[in-house]
Amino acid sequence: MKRITVIFLVLTMMLGLLLSGCGCSKKPATDPTEASTAPTEATTPPATLPPQEANRHPLTGEKLTEPWSGQIVAVKVNNIRDAMPQHGVSQADVVYEIEEEGTTRNMALYSDISKVDRIGSIRSTRTYFVSVAAAYDAYLVHCGTSIHAENGGYDANGNKVSNWKDIDEQKNANTQYFYRDKDRNNAGYAWEHTLFTSGEKLAKALEGKDLSVPKTGFVFKEGVELPGGETANEITIKFKTSGKTTTFIYDAETGLYARNQYGKECIDGNNQQVDAVKNVITLYTKQWYCPQGHGHHYYDTIGSGEGYAAVNGKIVPIKWSRASVDAPYIYTLADGSPLELDVGRSYISIVGEKFPIEYK
Repeated sequence: MKRITVIFLVLTMMLGLLLSGCGCSKKPATDPTEASTAPTEATTPPATLPPQEANRHPLTGEKLTEPWSGQIVAVKVNNIRDAMPQHGVSQADVVYEIEEEGTTRNMALYSDISKVDRIGSIRSTRTYFVSVAAAYDAYLVHCGTSIHAENGGYDANGNKVSNWKDIDEQKNANTQYFYRDKDRNNAGYAWEHTLFTSGEKLAKALEGKDLSVPKTGFVFKEGVELPGGETANEITIKFKTSGKTTTFIYDAETGLYARNQYGKECIDGNNQQVDAVKNVITLYTKQWYCPQGHGHHYYDTIGSGEGYAAVNGKIVPIKWSRASVDAPYIYTLADGSPLELDVGRSYISIVGEKFPIEYK
């Protein structure tokens, strides 16, 4: 009996060793070949929101008599040369520019959509725009999505955007909030460059919907002087794969940066005014093609990275971080102290990692 027991114990030990050996034969999760071809979850940085001054507008920093309350709306706007001019972008509080397939598109953020006239032309969205809109708890207005954003709204790392606030023209219930511009159609614009909406229509779309609760990482102050800032009277941002450039020209009299692209100033078709902003921010992050093909890009929208910020004719290197899809972006100077922006509109570009900008 003892002999049988000993044999049973030995066999059990040998079986355990064999099973444990099977686990070691698998590739480690951090295998570099896997990391280079598939999106991975970004490291979550330990970041906290900087202190905010009471009763500041969350997107522009303007002083208010009481806390801001409303709905932030993020509208996907065409930015290809053949779709110019844009309409309503100069009235946005914050404008994003991110590269898509062969060009860039804008996402214009509004804190009071009812004050805006026509907006467009409207185009489809991508995973990273869904993720960035979620950082502001914004309603995302667009016409269709990429297949990767369609089923649940994932960001570049596979983090699901819960409760995606979606106003998609391609959903039957929303078609009433959009229209095709007949004048553009008659003028020879391609069909995809003729879809528009308006502040009035979107205000109706938002009736009865929840208010936004933005927890932006912006820190505002009047008359900001960036510590150690270099002169930046002209800033050129070049996007990695399309080669598209956006240039900002500083006007010392107004304290604003005028946006230029395609060899001329960006004129808003609504008011014939130059689109000009107070703050220019560029964020570096990992950019790659999605493994399923289709020519679509992925970006790391969660984690941390570096970049530049320009305010009042000066520019400094910065750092950014974002803990999750439900968290805001937080910006600091190189030494870790909060980045201060001046009161007013902001432009933010997200570009390929370490793809340099030029300034003089």
